[in-house]
Amino acid sequence: MLSRSILLGLGLTFAACSSSRPPVTSTPPATARDAATTRAPLVVTVVIDQFAAWVAAERVPLLPATGGFARLRREGTWFRQLRYQHATTDTAPGHSSLYTGQSPRESGILANEIPDARGARISILRDEHARAVTFDGPTDAVSSSIAILRVPTLADQVRESVPGAVIVSVSLKDRGAIFGGGRHPDAVIWYDPGRDAFVTSTAFANALPPWAREHGSTDALRPLRTSPWTLTDESWVRAHAATPDDQPGEADLDGWGTTFPHDFTRARRPAGAMRASPLGDAAVLSLAGDAVEHARDPHKPMLLAVSLSSSDYIGHLYGPDAWEAWDQLYRLDASLGRFFTRLDALVGADGWSLVLAADHGITPLPEVQTIPTARPWCTRDAGADPWERPCGALGRLDPDAVGRELQEAAVAAIGPGAWVRALVDPYVYLTPEATALSPERSRALVDALKARARQHPEVERIVDTVTVPERCPEGESVEALLCRSIPRDSGAVMYLQLRAGAFFDAGYVLGRGTSHGSPYLFDRAVPM
Repeated sequence: MLSRSILLGLGLTFAACSSSRPPVTSTPPATARDAATTRAPLVVTVVIDQFAAWVAAERVPLLPATGGFARLRREGTWFRQLRYQHATTDTAPGHSSLYTGQSPRESGILANEIPDARGARISILRDEHARAVTFDGPTDAVSSSIAILRVPTLADQVRESVPGAVIVSVSLKDRGAIFGGGRHPDAVIWYDPGRDAFVTSTAFANALPPWAREHGSTDALRPLRTSPWTLTDESWVRAHAATPDDQPGEADLDGWGTTFPHDFTRARRPAGAMRASPLGDAAVLSLAGDAVEHARDPHKPMLLAVSLSSSDYIGHLYGPDAWEAWDQLYRLDASLGRFFTRLDALVGADGWSLVLAADHGITPLPEVQTIPTARPWCTRDAGADPWERPCGALGRLDPDAVGRELQEAAVAAIGPGAWVRALVDPYVYLTPEATALSPERSRALVDALKARARQHPEVERIVDTVTVPERCPEGESVEALLCRSIPRDSGAVMYLQLRAGAFFDAGYVLGRGTSHGSPYLFDRAVPM
């Protein structure tokens, strides 16, 4: 299981760092103590959002020998395929599994979003008691917390075993930062595009750390966007990309465009566009380096959790085959190399350890799935693809549209009423009125919903959540993966599993772009 593998690796890293102290046979006692305390471990976790194992296997070897990935390959161990043991391969379930070793069934983190009382989608981490904290202090805006998580995190275990440890987590997303920081971090911060600055929550602190201002404030971020995003090495991208820059199916986010150069001045929301560019990851890595430089105490162990989300935004908009995806990987490789060099300068080349993984993979764009040159695994003589990548082009399902269809089917089956609260990928939720129905009417309602959902060819399997067994099967069958995805008190009535190549539209630009969230290996297998 991937999550337990990374936890084991981190635990061994802490133990190794803690014990890798110089001998004290002929050193005076005071000097010995000083030498030992300077070896307090710095452990860094890096989670690259939407970094599939198949992308790493096929593209990382193509990167320059001077980059961060090449250094990881030289100095570390590459597990080429670690598989999540749940089917809902999304950001929140992925990060929570990485940092807890538990499946969504146990952690309660079943998806990125859940419906509120009116059926509107809200973040699964939204906490009405938490307030956003900016560089000016707490605000009145509702924010996020870790309250919904049912199990301890790696950071929680570090805090319990080493109360004085320094724990910092940084991400573009709240769900990318919060699981890495745990319940009692020294700092957990993420980017708020509405404020064009990094923020935290009163669930963790009432003030941002002073060191975050240099690279995390609006004044620091806005100048980054004075130049457009251009290709770093056009000849390298052209040599490896199998599709043109204007490949079909790409999404134009608020005027950000679908071809290079991407000019921030054309985007209606430049701060949002920054997340969908290499600048987002660069800002996070700058803050991560600042945390080591200013928050680390050399006498105390430090856990630094870093979540890099730009690949996810870029992948959602342009797909994994786009020139944008190739250039993002090239730039990320260089940014990681610079980050590692900064760590060398701050604590020494042997003063830190790092584990890098991912939270999920990515589905190819439906439109690109029909381009033969972009799908070598679909040729007649290719054989079975080890990553289970699709060759068909089933495409997108609009969850709101399907939700309306289900409501219409419910009315047709049991009469007028508000019965379906929402379809929030991949779950169907009922209203309180529907859950209060008699057993006979409830069965008729669920049967009608299933019959309507099955009319979509994209739907492969429908799971009745109330019939999920108390003990999930062992192994990696689809039934076992789905079982581990569904908490017994999920609040949902059905789980809609889609076929390979189909996905629920992420909604950045409806009808464009791609997504993830399936139990197939192109989504479920990641590198470490």
